[in-house]
Amino acid sequence: MSDDTEPQKTVRLWDFPVRLFHWALVIAIATSWWSNQEVMIDIHALAGYSVLALVLFRIIWGFVGSSNVRFSSFLAGPGKVIGYMRKLPNGSVRDLTYPGHNPAGGWMVIVLILLVAIQAISGLFASEDTFLFFDGPLVAYVSSDVASTMNFIHHTNINLIYGAVALHVLAAIFYLMIKRENLIGAMITGVRKVPESIAAGFMQIRFASPVLGIAILLVCGLAVWGMVTLARG
Repeated sequence: MSDDTEPQKTVRLWDFPVRLFHWALVIAIATSWWSNQEVMIDIHALAGYSVLALVLFRIIWGFVGSSNVRFSSFLAGPGKVIGYMRKLPNGSVRDLTYPGHNPAGGWMVIVLILLVAIQAISGLFASEDTFLFFDGPLVAYVSSDVASTMNFIHHTNINLIYGAVALHVLAAIFYLMIKRENLIGAMITGVRKVPESIAAGFMQIRFASPVLGIAILLVCGLAVWGMVTLARG
């Protein structure tokens, strides 16, 4: 928890492309869930293609984006993660000191990216012949056994996504209510207030061009659209 008596300074934290990715992914996953419940398979497919494009973007942005969103900046070793988790319950660790993801949060990002990537990719090869009557755009290129396996993965992996999302939301609530650190607000505005004594660390963040980020996202979207269009041929 931060020291409220210390002067605060507003610092930039998250770049626009990563914030756009975050909330677009939230909308895409929510739309995917809703369209599945309402048996609106065309919308469900579009949501899945959007997820795939977003995942492709985040992977690329993890190498060329702002310094604090690159994978190399927030993927910590097991020792640091365990040490962080041990200190978390007693409040002796301050997330305000991390100019990006904390050691545990960094790995949660990877887990979420992997899970949604598996979901989107398996959907491309899945064949649903019960009440949806839908074939993924790449199902014609694999055997029936592979399509069946992908269908099983698609229906099973979504539960892991729900669990990971629930954990992510609970963690954000924990930080807001217990540690008094508004991680959600920072992901919306891109800025946060930190004690002046640690603000220098945030000033060292090298922000990538938002234009570059939007361009990469558009290219990823076009790549997925082109792949689906050619496959449907």
